Amino acid sequence: MRTFRSDNNAGLCPEALQGIVDAAGEHQVAYGDDEWTARAVAAFHDVFGPEVAVFFVATGTAANTLAIAAMTEPWQQIVCHANSHINDDESTAPERFTHCRVVGVHSDAPALTPDDIRAAAGHSRGDVHQPQPGVLSISNSTELGTVYSPGEMRALCAAAHELGYLVHVDGARFANAVASRNCTPRDLTSAAGVDALSFGGTKNGLALGEAVVFFPQPGNARAFERAVAAFPYHRKGTGHLLSKHRFVTAPFERVLQTGAWLRHAAHANTMAATLARGLESLGYTLPHPTQANGVFVQLSPRADAHLQARGHGYYPFGANGLVRLMCSFNTEPSDIDALLAHASEVPAADRPYPA
Repeated sequence: MRTFRSDNNAGLCPEALQGIVDAAGEHQVAYGDDEWTARAVAAFHDVFGPEVAVFFVATGTAANTLAIAAMTEPWQQIVCHANSHINDDESTAPERFTHCRVVGVHSDAPALTPDDIRAAAGHSRGDVHQPQPGVLSISNSTELGTVYSPGEMRALCAAAHELGYLVHVDGARFANAVASRNCTPRDLTSAAGVDALSFGGTKNGLALGEAVVFFPQPGNARAFERAVAAFPYHRKGTGHLLSKHRFVTAPFERVLQTGAWLRHAAHANTMAATLARGLESLGYTLPHPTQANGVFVQLSPRADAHLQARGHGYYPFGANGLVRLMCSFNTEPSDIDALLAHASEVPAADRPYPA
């Protein structure tokens, strides 16, 4: 049985695998000076515009922390949602690589608002005894499966820039966010005021690899140039410059050029929406809207035990029986049907989470 534990558990999408195969038989210059990397950069230019700068690393943690390190000084702070990977799932990597203070904003809502940013930024008095404005990091889609709209992104970026912060987007599931909002990638990034994006590959069918994209913003040329100049040294100094670079970049080139990155994300979103509707129709409690490829449901102890006994895998996500069910590029309707069939076997009184 396929697992709903994480989209990281899925294998390789056919396009990514073909990219590796096509690059495998050649000799190419190492450390990113190869034609596959050049093609991947060109593909990112097609998506985001020729003015962006693009770099590749192996992991999401490296993409997030090194992007932020390139945009900050050690006396600054990083503001993010308390549930974000930066604050909750990347150990001490953000502090280790940036030397900045990480400020997690606690909110019952899955997304941040401009008022949240203003409140968090207000903790700094602006003197040497306090950390200075650095970077606002936003996850899109969020850790609880919701998606910021282009308008919401514009409002957040405007508030952050007014307060002296640059804006980084953790886009581990950026493809799902774009597919969800049916907008252009630029609508959620450069056009909204974003300064840097960690563009996820692994969760969308690649074997490994994430891309870091820096955007020049009006009136902020110096910050862009500084980040672009600094990032290669952060990448090399932390051991994230891969010698056979083409095996990270060739899959990106293939999924971008074929449009597979958005097709696969849209499929995962559709599967999640189908699963969410089915669970709701059975009377289960879903505390957050399903806007991307993650479904968050509260399971009573009896429902949880029954589904696990039936062999289903998913991820516990905090208190009150909340669990996460992630769909991926190769989730099949039969996978959804199987889970819903087993969920329907739970007595009706045990399906809604106890008040």
